Amino acid sequence: MLAPTMRGRGRPFSAWLLWTALAAAAAAPPVGAGTEPPPAGKALEEAVLAYLGAGFQERARLRADWDARLAPLPPTRLSALRREMLKAAARHGPRLPRGNTRDFLAPGRGKVLQQGKPGKVLFLGLHGGGLGAGEAESAAGSMGGGGWWWLFPEVLEKTEHGWTDAGTEEFVVELVRAAKRAGKVDPDRVYVAGHSMGGYGAWTLGAHHADLFAGVGAYAGAPTCLRRSASDPTIVAVQPGILPSYLNLRLHVYQSGDDTNVPPESNDFALARLGEWKARWPAGFDHAYERVEGRGHAAPAAGYLPSLRWLAERPRTPRPRTVLWQPVLTWKRQFHWLHWARPELDALVEALRQTAGGEAAVWTGEDAGAAVAWSAEPGAAGPAPPFAGMAGGAGAPPAPGAAAADGRFDVLGTVEP
Repeated sequence: MLAPTMRGRGRPFSAWLLWTALAAAAAAPPVGAGTEPPPAGKALEEAVLAYLGAGFQERARLRADWDARLAPLPPTRLSALRREMLKAAARHGPRLPRGNTRDFLAPGRGKVLQQGKPGKVLFLGLHGGGLGAGEAESAAGSMGGGGWWWLFPEVLEKTEHGWTDAGTEEFVVELVRAAKRAGKVDPDRVYVAGHSMGGYGAWTLGAHHADLFAGVGAYAGAPTCLRRSASDPTIVAVQPGILPSYLNLRLHVYQSGDDTNVPPESNDFALARLGEWKARWPAGFDHAYERVEGRGHAAPAAGYLPSLRWLAERPRTPRPRTVLWQPVLTWKRQFHWLHWARPELDALVEALRQTAGGEAAVWTGEDAGAAVAWSAEPGAAGPAPPFAGMAGGAGAPPAPGAAAADGRFDVLGTVEP
């Protein structure tokens, strides 16, 4: 099993990553590609283990090797190959034990409490805390219910930011994947909620992994905001990688005006800016701001369930037509149907799916420039449309194997400056 690693030095277990590598190599091989069929049976199992156990450089070498050896793969074969690979990967991925555990990642590392029976709807409850404080029991004792399956992880290190520290964030992502491998969770019905530091965690992890969750509930916790200077505390922006990600993700924020632990200014600012984003994309940025007085740092007077039920009314949109992505994690290279092998951190990407005998994604950004990439849908016929490079003129097509054959995109270096 792959343990979570430091940012920039690896990535969590992902069957999708292997699927992208093998399917792309088979479906879009370079000139002079080989004649070997995709691996099957024991050979496929060995390929899965080799890829999941490899670091970034070794995975790149494996992909290059597959590019050189594998024959083109008909689109009709892709779905069956994907199923085979996902089953093989699931057999070797970390499993979530029944009941509470302190050993999800390794002996004595990775505490998770559970409530309810495994079912289609999964909620993650994130506890509060801070430097030297915070336990899963606090969230488990105040949240839960709704007839849903609840998982309450505990941060690996009790620091001020806890949930977004290297290791803990990967732990949460892997926990969701393990829960899905239990076989009952609907991947479009996974939600995350938290109070205080857990509210900050829900705000932030929800944004970083908006393609993983269907909704976010942030209670008495706020995203990190940037201030003008050390001498001038005026808030001027929300930390990159947060607000744009809520285009396709439902959000509920609760804040009391007299909260002295988490004063309202950060949430007030963030929600005002979110309203500006919604004005530009009226069909997106579905959110509610429950702004009250007299509750201090306590939970809502009616409890968490009313707003959580509102969240649970809306499932995830697995393949939204428009995607906004501002990468902030070097190890997160997949966001919805976009794959970026070396994401440019803080670059804002706007992508739109357009179907015409295949699919084209068009994206622009202040730092990323503009580019168009193409990838065939399964069964799509006809040649690829022209590829526009960074300057907007006629450019070279994506590197061989760069485009994943099921309509997702591996942009590789095409939008790097």
